Amino acid sequence: MRLDDAVGMRPDYIVVGGGPAGCVLAGRLSENPATSVLLVEAGRSSDDPRVRLPVGVALLVDNEQWDWRWQTPPDSSINGRHFTWSAGKCLGGGSAIHGQVHIRGLPHDYDSWSELAGCSPEWSHADLLPYFIRGEHYPRATSAVRGMDGPLWVSDIRDLHPLAEAFVAAGMSLGSARVDLNGDTPEGFGFTQATQRDGRRFTAYDGYVRPHLARRNLAVLTRARVRRIRLDGPVATGVEIQQGERTAVVTATREILVCAGTIASANLLMKSGIGPPAVLQQAGVPVAVPRDGVGRNLQEHTGASISKYITGHWSLNTARRPGTALRNLYQLLVQRRGPFASPVVQAMGFARTDPALPHPDLQLHFLPFAYRLRPESRSALTAEMPKRAAVAIQLTLCKPRSRGQVRITDPDPLSAPAIDHQLFGAPEDLRTTIAGCRLVTRLFDHPSLAGSVVGHCNPSVIPDSDAAWEQYVRDNTTVAYHHAGTCRMGERSDPAAVVDRGLRVIGAERLRVVDASVMPVVTSSNTYVPTVTIAEKAADLIRSG
Repeated sequence: MRLDDAVGMRPDYIVVGGGPAGCVLAGRLSENPATSVLLVEAGRSSDDPRVRLPVGVALLVDNEQWDWRWQTPPDSSINGRHFTWSAGKCLGGGSAIHGQVHIRGLPHDYDSWSELAGCSPEWSHADLLPYFIRGEHYPRATSAVRGMDGPLWVSDIRDLHPLAEAFVAAGMSLGSARVDLNGDTPEGFGFTQATQRDGRRFTAYDGYVRPHLARRNLAVLTRARVRRIRLDGPVATGVEIQQGERTAVVTATREILVCAGTIASANLLMKSGIGPPAVLQQAGVPVAVPRDGVGRNLQEHTGASISKYITGHWSLNTARRPGTALRNLYQLLVQRRGPFASPVVQAMGFARTDPALPHPDLQLHFLPFAYRLRPESRSALTAEMPKRAAVAIQLTLCKPRSRGQVRITDPDPLSAPAIDHQLFGAPEDLRTTIAGCRLVTRLFDHPSLAGSVVGHCNPSVIPDSDAAWEQYVRDNTTVAYHHAGTCRMGERSDPAAVVDRGLRVIGAERLRVVDASVMPVVTSSNTYVPTVTIAEKAADLIRSG
């Protein structure tokens, strides 16, 4: 579709952003033939073999053609290191470039949303469970809480690393149960379920939009950047779009639905005059709708990995050796299986650093490879990859206490915002990460894993004091690309809230935000499936008026 065609369309709904939430809304709202929907994506189509092949993640993340590559300044809490925060820049968004992990999180995640937003029982786990089920297509479902008929395919990993089972067994030694991580009681240890179909990545675009492109009431515009939301007073009337050298205004007859992601949604609102007056004024943007919470409450899952050299098993660290690589490529391309067809996270678990805690404070990930961050590393993908066979257990904080802010610094609609966030801005996060590293070290000492370990990879020497662990953690903590919270949901009387329980922007009309930015608190695990579920519920809210 061309921009001129979009101008003439005058759709009922304009969906800004073709990531997971945007794809869900475009697909669901266009189910009604009388409702017209325009999906606008700044990035490219996801019709590319690198997207389809699971191993393509290494070619897509941190690639400016596919990734927004949001930059952070040096962070004094991690010894001046800084990171690229990844976000998909194509149809499907993060579901097209990230790790292919299908996990819902824990029930108390959503019950806390309901309480914090002051709308119990709405947005609670019980309220959202039907939407988790509705979106899921898991052929091996045996529980009533799993879905078999939804748009998003979910598969078990075809070729688990042998030590994935050992990791689960070690986790059970902590008193945890072996669980279906998306089942009735997901708190425990289990094998990863992948967003794949028949050994290939399956994105939100594949599930919600691609099958319906023949609908006359659904249009998709790519390589088209929304510069601003057009406002008539507090009323959103349309969006200003730039495609190549052409810029035009597209008008919506009902609503504008912002689904651009945690960083970009906050950025777009502020560039359009919706946000903290002091931030907007300093950036030279006239204030249209004052809303102090826009851009604040930024959260990200932080964590560190402990890795060991192994013997007797395969590892992605040695998978690129000539003979091994040819075999792995054959398995991937012909048999649709093998190491290159699997998600990099093969098993996961939820754990407590203190048994007295009411809920887990760590998510643990078993990885069939190891890496070492260098001071200049912007992501795990640009880290050093040891050439010996190795595996790692990555820990991330379920509920980081550190909070940051996204803010604009100029009125240019195409410029990137500033990201102010210290990964250990809250001292509790540092303490929990150190405790988590000690716990992971104990897991590696469990007989199920210890028999395959032949040496320490990272750290090369196990720290023997709190000070040494602190140094290791500050030097090796990274981010999970699970940013959330910058347009958080809350009561309309809450000055820190950006959207209400219906995800309507408070103080504006005909404008909603629907993506991970509305989470009051980030979920305990990966944010993809929760974001899809937010959008599934939002589709019903929008259709009900």
